[in-house]
Amino acid sequence: MKTTQLPNQALPLLEKDEDWKKQSLDAIISRTTFQHGSNQRRASIKKLYDYYHGETDPKDYEYVLKPYGGKEISNFPSELRTYPLIKPAVDLLVGEKIKRPFNFSVVINNPDVITIKQEAKKEAVLENMYQWFINRLNEQGVDTGMESEEVELPEHVEKIFERNWKDHRAIMAQNAIRFLVPYLKWEEKHQKGFFDFLVSGYVYSHRGVFNNEPYYEILNPLEVDYDKDPNIDFVEDGSWAVIRELATRASIVDKYHKSLTKQQITELQKPKGNNRDGFYYYDEDRNPFHNEFDDYAEVCTVYWKSLKLIKYRMYQDEYGEILEEVVDEFYTFNPETDISLEETFINEVWQGVRIDDDIYIEIEPYDIPRASIDNPSKVKLPVNGRTYSNRNSAAISFVMLGIPFQLSYDIFKYRLEAAIAKSKDMLAIFDINMIPEGWEMDKFMAIIEATGIAWVDYAKEGMQFNPQHQAVLDLSIKTIEQYLRLLQYIREEWEQISGVTRQRMGEMSQYEGKATGEQAIIQSSHITEDMFRKYSYFEERDLQALIDYSQVAWINGKKAMYSMPDGSQQYLELDEEFVHAEYGIHVLDSGKEQEKIQEIKQLTGVALEQGSPMSMIAEMIESDSFVEMKDKIKDAEMAMQELQQAQQEAEQEMAQQMEASKDKDRAHEKELKTMELNNKIELELIKQAQNTTDDQEWKAQLEERKIELEREKANIDKQLKEKELSEKERNNKAKEQIESKKVSKMSKSK
Repeated sequence: MKTTQLPNQALPLLEKDEDWKKQSLDAIISRTTFQHGSNQRRASIKKLYDYYHGETDPKDYEYVLKPYGGKEISNFPSELRTYPLIKPAVDLLVGEKIKRPFNFSVVINNPDVITIKQEAKKEAVLENMYQWFINRLNEQGVDTGMESEEVELPEHVEKIFERNWKDHRAIMAQNAIRFLVPYLKWEEKHQKGFFDFLVSGYVYSHRGVFNNEPYYEILNPLEVDYDKDPNIDFVEDGSWAVIRELATRASIVDKYHKSLTKQQITELQKPKGNNRDGFYYYDEDRNPFHNEFDDYAEVCTVYWKSLKLIKYRMYQDEYGEILEEVVDEFYTFNPETDISLEETFINEVWQGVRIDDDIYIEIEPYDIPRASIDNPSKVKLPVNGRTYSNRNSAAISFVMLGIPFQLSYDIFKYRLEAAIAKSKDMLAIFDINMIPEGWEMDKFMAIIEATGIAWVDYAKEGMQFNPQHQAVLDLSIKTIEQYLRLLQYIREEWEQISGVTRQRMGEMSQYEGKATGEQAIIQSSHITEDMFRKYSYFEERDLQALIDYSQVAWINGKKAMYSMPDGSQQYLELDEEFVHAEYGIHVLDSGKEQEKIQEIKQLTGVALEQGSPMSMIAEMIESDSFVEMKDKIKDAEMAMQELQQAQQEAEQEMAQQMEASKDKDRAHEKELKTMELNNKIELELIKQAQNTTDDQEWKAQLEERKIELEREKANIDKQLKEKELSEKERNNKAKEQIESKKVSKMSKSK
């Protein structure tokens, strides 16, 4: 007989023998719902999945099909069928979950994080100030041996540091999560997990390390049972968890051959046949039946919190400081160094596997306890999970809320079909003697169909017609319209309860405006937001577990390549700093976050009109993180400001050069006019002198002077033209320098 009493857990490790291990496994398994009767919990959860797929239980409709407790009526003009009302709502929520942003941030919980940040800030400011002094010395002509560089003001450097700085260890952890999410197919598995959460009201995960790599899986809610305090939300904080599954004997040997002995493998081939309770198989028509061939065996994987004996050692170090540390139970008191040594028990996670009811393997302390640094007794189970809602009441699920509406909808559909079967058209009653003499029935009906006129012969000999013989019978059923209104009412009631309204499903009335439809969608999202929030907390816990387990799996470091959402390849390199840090993870997966992202994306058109680069618009559309989008917008705004500043400086410099060029042009023009005026005056004087003198020798001298003046004038004109060309060339070079400065500032701003 297997014991149901959990043995004493407060024992030293050496006293936890094989009998203790087996009794612990048997006692915990006996506490599960797997061992109670016909496993009603498993059957009830299985039934919820059937409701989602539209496979209802005929017993739910017995009061309709057998209203008087007798046999079901045969040859009835209608048949009760299931018209899915729950499935579209579940599918829409699962689809929305896939499209919701999945963003996370990693922070360092180590006490030294503040000191490291202050040191990094101090170093950044000092480096900036050092470059500033180099620039000043270079301006004064001091040979520093270093080139001048543009630097920011110290207060600006501090602001940039506060906005952009992140601990190197946190960056490594962030990259580790980015690598693990696609590696473990996180999104695909959590699509399944969220579906389980809505349908069954439970979601479970199994985390750990396998072959020096983190592993992660979503468990079937039918295969998990657990025990936790009423005020604890997550299974990993509970006392125990059991994963029960059926596996072929061949697959069991494949998975556990290193732990199974030869004798145990031989025993495994002898079916016990006494542990099939609660397990069902399904034929092609999905009718349940038990396994008759004993090809399968039960495998129960158990995790529970036992107690571990430890000792608190108080001692004095070489500097005279009194310290305390935790040592194992095998440590003995050393009178030379120890001040005191006290014993106590703390929680410790154990694991074990029971196969086919009596094969026990791998019963030992779990090698990755995930204990808190502040509290070594606060350990977590490798199995995690949470319920949809069980606050001071039995657990329910989203599908469970919709079952009454589904049943009512099916019943009234059944009633509607019966009413339609009973409903007939409007019938006209004519006395057959009204057919005119010599006409056949076919001719009479053809005339009615063709012309809408019924020709009669009231003068038939020996016939007396009574007006009552001509009448109209209404054989239509008036309740059809009432049934249609009832069906619409049931749908509206379900929409109010579930939060999945017709507007959210994309069904808009022609009388509804855009604002009305959007408001209806927003209001409905307030109802469903709670389930998304609960599930995001579950994801947050599991991401925390993955970081903790990866620190053990990658204790010797990790190098790998992974892809970013934009398609770029990133290199993952983790060192020993990653292993010795304590991390905290925060997941941003809320409706408010999604609304902010959508509002920002709707403003991309305005940003493009205002001159924002197309590359930034593309990055915003691709991003699923509001924080990331905000940082990119800030970077783009800063780049635009620096570009505008560069343009203003370039324009000012160009204006100054143009003004200087204009001053020179005016001086040249003044000099040219002065020279031209002097030449004109002197040439006029020479002309007058040539006209008034008869001295040929003097005339010849005047002519030579005239030629010399004309030559000087031509030479001056040539020099002015050369100066004008050189001035234009100098202006072009200045423009090129200004453009190069603008380009350099733009590249630095990026």
